[in-house]
Amino acid sequence: MVLSPKFASPKLAAKILGARSEQRVVDILNTAQVVFGEQGFDRGTTAEIARRLNISEATIFTYFGSKRELCQELLHTWYSMITAQMEQDFPRGGGLRSKIEYVVTHHLNYLLQDTKGFCALILSEGRALHGEFADELADLKRRYLASFMAALRDAQEAGELDSQLRLSVVRDMLFGMMEHILWRSIERDCNPDIETVAADVTRLVMKAVAPEDDELRRLQRFHDEVTASLKRVDA
Repeated sequence: MVLSPKFASPKLAAKILGARSEQRVVDILNTAQVVFGEQGFDRGTTAEIARRLNISEATIFTYFGSKRELCQELLHTWYSMITAQMEQDFPRGGGLRSKIEYVVTHHLNYLLQDTKGFCALILSEGRALHGEFADELADLKRRYLASFMAALRDAQEAGELDSQLRLSVVRDMLFGMMEHILWRSIERDCNPDIETVAADVTRLVMKAVAPEDDELRRLQRFHDEVTASLKRVDA
């Protein structure tokens, strides 16, 4: 995913003056994404980022106070971009099943479209950051999930989702499964079949969150179908 400074934090945006400055920030962020993706945050250095861009390390620090701040801005920009994409593309119609499948498919695609190292950076550093930026990142994550949480509320009101379930539990169950899938993909260095995984995860979640009365209705319908079949056999 090619990053864009228009999604940068207010702190960075204030430092970007003019088209040349904007392009420099784009180059630094995208190269940092590659370097941290290849070498991890601890081993990746601003010196290596500067070397690949053929600029001085001091130029990087014109825009970023430290390697940690650069990483924070990288995550901020990345989350801003996928949040904007989710807000734009989230399906407004259809039932809960199709929306869960959409979220699983697109979330896995977002994290697996770049290097495995960058995916690991998102999963690990995204949780480890502290201070003011952590609050900004938490707000971005809430925005990223807002459409999905609204879909869960609508489904609960429509009777598609067990009224006794807390929506935060459904959210954590779904994204917890996806995080496990992503870490396994990183460890095995192979991408899953996202379409198959999305179908399996959706099927499992739907079974877990279906209203109890709906489950009883399905069992009753199955019982009636078996009874009718047995009668036809007897006849």
